[in-house]
Amino acid sequence: MSTMADECFSVSQDCEKLKKSFDGFLLGWGIDRGAIISILGNRSAAQRKLIREAYAQTYKEDLLKALEKGLSGDFELLVPLVTAYRYEGGEVNMGLAKSEAKILHEKISKKAFSAEELTSILSTRSKAQINATLNCYNDQFGNSINKDLRSKENEEYLALLRATIKCLKCPEKYFEKVLRLSMKGIGTDEETLTRVVVTRADVDMKRIKEEYYKRNSVTLEDAIKGDTSFDYAKMLLTLIGHENN
Repeated sequence: MSTMADECFSVSQDCEKLKKSFDGFLLGWGIDRGAIISILGNRSAAQRKLIREAYAQTYKEDLLKALEKGLSGDFELLVPLVTAYRYEGGEVNMGLAKSEAKILHEKISKKAFSAEELTSILSTRSKAQINATLNCYNDQFGNSINKDLRSKENEEYLALLRATIKCLKCPEKYFEKVLRLSMKGIGTDEETLTRVVVTRADVDMKRIKEEYYKRNSVTLEDAIKGDTSFDYAKMLLTLIGHENN
C-alpha cells in the first residue's frame, strides 16, 4: 500500500460500509457483494486486521462470522480475501508465476472454480506476483484468465471473481467501469459513485480519470457535471481534483 492509500484509509468507514451490507442481507435486500470486494481488494493485510478488530469492538460481532452468514454457497470462497495475508512486496518469482498459471488453467478447464488452489493463489500473492502469473497464463494458453472464467455456470460468482481479478490486476480499469455504470442510463447510483470517488480520491484517481477519458471520450469531470448537480456535484468535483477556472 502506498503512503497516500494509508492516509485516506478509514477503519470506521470500512466497518460502517460492511455493516450496512450485512444489514441489507438481514432485511432481505441481499448483501452488497460489490462493496465487499471493493474493500477487500484494496486493503493490506495489516489494514484488514484493524478492520476486523474495530468491527468486533463496534458491533460486538466477529467480522468473519458476519461474512460467513451473509455469503452463501460459492461466495464463501471470498472470505479468504479478508482473512489471508497478502504479501505487498514488489519481488516476482517467475518460476512460481508459470507453475501457478498452469494450476489456474487446470482448475478453470475442469470448471473447479471454487478450488482451494485457485482461491489461495488469488488471495495470498502480492499484486506484482499475481500480475506476473496472469501474464504467464495469457502467454501460455492464449486467453486471458477472465475470458476463460466466462461460463453460464455460477454466473454471478464468476462475474464477481472476474471483477476481483480486474481490481487486483488493473484497478483503474475496474473503477472506471464502476463509475461509468453508476452514471449510465436514467438516474444515478449515488452511493456507488460517492464510494468510488471518496475511497480513490487520494489513491489513484489520476489514473482512473485518464482511463475514463480513454474509454468514453469524455472527461470524468464532464460526466459528473452532466449527471449530478448543486453541492453534491461540487463535492465530487473537488474530490477528483477538478479546478474551477
